[in-house]
Amino acid sequence: SDGAVVVTETVTDVEGEFQDALQLMQAEDWHAAADKLVALTAAKPRLSGPWTNLGIVRNMIGDTAGAETAFKKAIDANANQVVPYNEIGIIYTRSGRLEHASFIYNEALKIDPNYKNIHWNIAILYDSNLPNPERSQHNYEYYQQLTQSEDRQVFSWISALREQSGQVIVSTGDKQ
Repeated sequence: SDGAVVVTETVTDVEGEFQDALQLMQAEDWHAAADKLVALTAAKPRLSGPWTNLGIVRNMIGDTAGAETAFKKAIDANANQVVPYNEIGIIYTRSGRLEHASFIYNEALKIDPNYKNIHWNIAILYDSNLPNPERSQHNYEYYQQLTQSEDRQVFSWISALREQSGQVIVSTGDKQ
């Protein structure tokens, strides 16, 4: 040995740094969280969690392009995590890239067909932006099943979509 000290980073070091970043996010200290997550993604670019959280933080500070890049890197690191797909879908919808949003949401549903936020967001996309009443109704209903939601607004949207598609169902108060 040449006497050089070799410091090896352990999983617990990375985990500790990640927990610190999450605490900064909970405290809404977005810039400090971003700094910590940038360092983490540089040190461990193959971990999807830091990239996903960096995307969330970038969104919070208004850096949509940076957020989109971070979410894409999260998917590159682990294509089976649905949160970055959902977040990119939201970015695409807000920026008018509606077909891209539809594609990314549908990719996410292939990974996790029971991820409620995707069903919610795709229902809104097909209700408001890319009119497809049947798809919208299906996704609102699936969301409602997953969440056991009693939200009257969701009930009224589903009813309106059923009327639009000619599927008027008289409610008995029972869940269908």
